[in-house]
Amino acid sequence: MKSFLLVIAASLILVTFKSIEQSIKNNNSVSFHVHKKDARKLAEYYRMRVLRGESMSSIAKLYSEDAGSASNGGLYNNVVRGMMVSEFEKVAFNLKPGEISEVFETSYGFHFIQLLSRKGETLSLRHLLITKE
Repeated sequence: MKSFLLVIAASLILVTFKSIEQSIKNNNSVSFHVHKKDARKLAEYYRMRVLRGESMSSIAKLYSEDAGSASNGGLYNNVVRGMMVSEFEKVAFNLKPGEISEVFETSYGFHFIQLLSRKGETLSLRHLLITKE
C-alpha cells in the first residue's frame, strides 16, 4: 500500500512540475514565484533530470531564475572567493570537477551547482536558481 501511495505522490509531483514547465515554455519566461517548499522541490526535480543525463546548460537556460547566468546555461567562469554569497561559495569550493551538488538554500532561493573546472582557487561552474517567495 505504501509503495502504491508513493507512486501516486510521485506522479502528482511530476504532473505539477510538467505543468510549471509548460507554463514557462508558453510564456518564454520564468518570472513567477513559488512557495519556499515548492521552490526546493522544483530545484530537486531539475537536479534529478541533470543527474539522469540531461544537459545542465539546457536545464539552466530553460528554468534558472538567475538573470546573470541563465541565458548562458547557468555558466559562471573565473569565480573566486568573495564573489558569491557565503552559502554558495561553501558548496562550490567543496565540489570536485564534474560533481553536482545537492540542492542548497541562499537568500536568493534554492540552487544546485555543477563544477566544470578548478584552477587553484578559481572555478568555472554552472548553476540553477529557483527563487522563493
